[in-house]
Amino acid sequence: MTDKEIKKLQKKINQLKKQAEEYLNGWKRAKADYINREREIEKEKAEWIKFANKDLVLQLLPVLDSLNQSLDHIPKDIGESEWVKGVAQIKIQFEKFLQGQGIEKIKTVGEIFNPEYHEVIGKGEAGEKSKENVIVQEVQTGYMMHNKVIRTAKVIIN
Repeated sequence: MTDKEIKKLQKKINQLKKQAEEYLNGWKRAKADYINREREIEKEKAEWIKFANKDLVLQLLPVLDSLNQSLDHIPKDIGESEWVKGVAQIKIQFEKFLQGQGIEKIKTVGEIFNPEYHEVIGKGEAGEKSKENVIVQEVQTGYMMHNKVIRTAKVIIN
């Protein structure tokens, strides 16, 4: 073999090595992309599972609101009856069920208004020393599910 042929073969070997390296790097990138996508899918699945009951919970919240309102308006003459205590116990069970689903109430009265958590539906009368945008009354309870707002609290501020 001549030097010219050897140089030509060496050049071809170098080209093939470069090409093989490019293919290997491309394969490594594709594999890394695939692994990252698998991780994303797992996170998305976990998120879906976490919030799978969100629609059901949103349909149950008005029932809890009605239960709370009924307990707030119990006539005094039956306030200590066993029936009323039983209904109050049902409310507690309902709230524990919601807590088990990752549901928690949004704090309102005395808190500073935050549009992420609260919806202002009115303004109350501000006292002389009261701060601006402090919530003075809760009209409808707001809820969060796994630290995400699913229903804003309807409030009155001063």
